[in-house]
Amino acid sequence: MSLFSPPAGADPLGSTIQGVVRAASAGAPRSRQRRIGPSSAGHPCARRVGYELAGTEHVNAGSDPWPAIVGTAVHAWLADAFARHNRELDRERWLIEQRVAVTPTMSGTVDLFDTQTGTVIDHKVLGADSLKSIKRDGPGDQYRTQIHLYAYGLARAGHEVRRVALACYPRSGWLDGLHVWSEPYDDALAADALARLAGVAELSRLLDPASLPAEPGPTCTWCPFWRPGSTPDATGCPGASAP
Repeated sequence: MSLFSPPAGADPLGSTIQGVVRAASAGAPRSRQRRIGPSSAGHPCARRVGYELAGTEHVNAGSDPWPAIVGTAVHAWLADAFARHNRELDRERWLIEQRVAVTPTMSGTVDLFDTQTGTVIDHKVLGADSLKSIKRDGPGDQYRTQIHLYAYGLARAGHEVRRVALACYPRSGWLDGLHVWSEPYDDALAADALARLAGVAELSRLLDPASLPAEPGPTCTWCPFWRPGSTPDATGCPGASAP
């Protein structure tokens, strides 16, 4: 079905608006990204990481883009807010949207670096369940690896990095619901993550990504390589029903 093809009985104007939004989201730079970055490097599913490393085209276009759109808009607003604070301070306390090279083949953009405390900060705009989970258990491996890899890249660039933090904003609710998770920067954690990634990359050169071990779970529906009811192959994976 085309992005602009409304379902039967749908309001034509509403469907047109949704179509425009979906088309713009599909054409956004992050949607077109094919090289693996820090945000995916720590994903627990080796098969998904293998697909990323292989540059596999995304087959799951059915997930709703709205959470990502809201997240992108909030990130832009926050960048402006911290840039304004720098101007008020008349100094650059905050490094904003700083591009860093983690390895010669991996780069990423650090949302915020507090030069006063040496803290690398990543903004996360989360739904209620994800926010509750982080408050209760801390971040999973994917988020934790991401922020330490950003810190690793900043440290390699000569910055004095002491801590990492996730600033978790509620997607619906109030600013009072902000939760900040933080821990000391761990160079060894970043190095271990890169070593694991190198191992998956080596397996990906020897094997079809579908041969790599999968970690199916409730987040499979968000995976760009999720193809329900299929057999895992070089183009996609059935997710929760994967062997």
